[in-house]
Amino acid sequence: MHPLMVHFPIVLVILYALVHFLPLSKKSNDDPANYSMNDVLLFLAALSSVITSLMGLFLSKEEGYDPVALQWHKWGGVILSVFTLTWYYFRKQLQSVKMLPSFISFIALGIILVTGHQGAAITHGQNFLFAPVTPEKKKVLVQFEEAIVFADMVKPILQEKCLSCHNSKKAKGDLVMESEELLLKGGKNGKLWDTTATDFGLLLQRVHLPLEQKKHMPPQGKPQLTEEELEIIARWIKKGSDFALKVADLPANDTLRLIGLKTFMDAEMAQYDFEEADPSAIRKLNTVNRVVAQQSLNSPALAVSFFNAKLFSADQLKELTVIKKQIVSLDLSKMPVEDAELMQLSQFENLRRLHLNFTNINGAVFPELQKLKFLKILSLSGTRITARQLDQLKNFPQLKTVHVWNIPVDTLALRQIQSNAKNIRFETGFKGDTITLKLSPPLLQNEQQIITDAVSLKLKHYLPGVTIRYTTDNSEPDSIHSTIYKSGQMIDRNTVVRAKAYKPGWIGSDMMEVLFFKQTHKPDSIIFLTPPDSSYSGSAQLLTDLDKGSTNFRAGTYLAWRRKKMELLLKYNEPITVQSVTLSSVIDVYRYVMPPVDVEVWGGENPDQLKLLGRIVPEQPGAMKKDSLVRTVAFLKGFECAFKPTRVKYIKIIGTTVLKLPKWHTGKGDAGYIFVDEILVN
Repeated sequence: MHPLMVHFPIVLVILYALVHFLPLSKKSNDDPANYSMNDVLLFLAALSSVITSLMGLFLSKEEGYDPVALQWHKWGGVILSVFTLTWYYFRKQLQSVKMLPSFISFIALGIILVTGHQGAAITHGQNFLFAPVTPEKKKVLVQFEEAIVFADMVKPILQEKCLSCHNSKKAKGDLVMESEELLLKGGKNGKLWDTTATDFGLLLQRVHLPLEQKKHMPPQGKPQLTEEELEIIARWIKKGSDFALKVADLPANDTLRLIGLKTFMDAEMAQYDFEEADPSAIRKLNTVNRVVAQQSLNSPALAVSFFNAKLFSADQLKELTVIKKQIVSLDLSKMPVEDAELMQLSQFENLRRLHLNFTNINGAVFPELQKLKFLKILSLSGTRITARQLDQLKNFPQLKTVHVWNIPVDTLALRQIQSNAKNIRFETGFKGDTITLKLSPPLLQNEQQIITDAVSLKLKHYLPGVTIRYTTDNSEPDSIHSTIYKSGQMIDRNTVVRAKAYKPGWIGSDMMEVLFFKQTHKPDSIIFLTPPDSSYSGSAQLLTDLDKGSTNFRAGTYLAWRRKKMELLLKYNEPITVQSVTLSSVIDVYRYVMPPVDVEVWGGENPDQLKLLGRIVPEQPGAMKKDSLVRTVAFLKGFECAFKPTRVKYIKIIGTTVLKLPKWHTGKGDAGYIFVDEILVN
């Protein structure tokens, strides 16, 4: 109510003040009707001020606000309320004194400004009032080679999406995110992350909760984290939340490195201050041996690549001088170039990346290339560069990364060169002579996981000589006792297939798990006795379309029930004999998606005279602790209720939802969901 009401006294006080600062005429001010209008304005201003202040006093009881800023704002509101009430009470006496109403209006405006500014600072952060007219500080361009994962990738996300509610002025949940020390301290609910826990801690729990949940962060209505931002935070935490970790030190195929590469390269491109090249010149330079292309859309920067050694000539380098200002990347890998032919590259004043892998150079060109003041990446792999020439690179002004795979320089000499050139990182490539690699899991080639007849199980591994072992009894397959997969093995019922790949000299793969569901009797119609939750509703056909959903329960293949039982009535035009009913479901404990408390199946040939056929009580997840057996990621699950063969025309299914999540759950006391994508009758 406080933010809802606060605009009324602001507008009304300003409007009343304007009446006195800008009188229409002497006659209009003496008009009794005008006095009446002014009185109404002042009364409404005083009344709304009192209500706003009262609501603000209630709101101030909430924890997490800076006490000093809150005191200023609170007493400013109280003073304004008392001031406007007194002003209204003595309005006739005050209006009789010339200029006094204008002076009082000026005081009221001052109180409004001071109080409103304090409130804005508490709610929206410092300098909220003047931020739109304050020139933005130009961001310092961070080079990819110097970027820090936390400082340059994680921290900007926290500042944009989290800091408005978790700062020293407004610390929701006693959590302040303004420094590394305060992040490590956490809030009243504990530390933000724990790299030893299976769920990696509170921060990742909260950002992955359903948007409608109260504890989801950022709260509904605030700008939400994008998928890329979630990926950055999660991967940084999983890597140990190292505040000093450099982006460039990550493995070449690491997701964080790839995101950083794109981010910082794009930022670099935005800083180019040279004009675009003549498009006709670019078209002319593109030949069967050379490609000249823009680095990105609408960028003046150009990248040049040569790719056919037999067609290469030194003149083709000279031809590039017409676009020498625009070239930022030049790839001459595997071209038959000599040092003398590369002397002219010093004219390419904006060159950032130069690739000379597997060329004929020996380093004589390096003194000339020192003129390239923006050169940051130099690739020399597979060349004849010696330690003496490599040591010259320390004099390059901005060189950050040098690739030196397969060059005639031993490890000891390279270490000495590295110690002399501390600002340069020398990439020597991957050496995996003593590393035992891990196999990837087997691949499932069956297109359908919901079957109506017996099907052949189809597993595959792309690495030759791999043995696939599998189980169908819910046990984990091992390398000795489990069944060896061979083509032709059949699946003809509800089955959980678990498989691993093994090969001598390799680490066994992670386990692959897939659920097969059998459907014999598709119902002719389904009636919702209780409708699905409005956030995850849809047609009853979703439950019989034989389209198995994934662990993404938001993909539109699931129906959900919450705070009430799931009750469905399946109808058949002709009697059938059944002995099991299975609910195909998904479990995602941290997002409140739980197994049903119990499942009952009723049946008969008369919908008013159904009898209980069977009941199951699924096992509920354990406590959310790192030594718990509870799965911390979403997984698929089938709940099968079997009973004696029975003749029916109607089947009623009742699934009881978790009405109160247990104490160990982060959403303790809240209600859980049941998600179902298929009902299978056999």
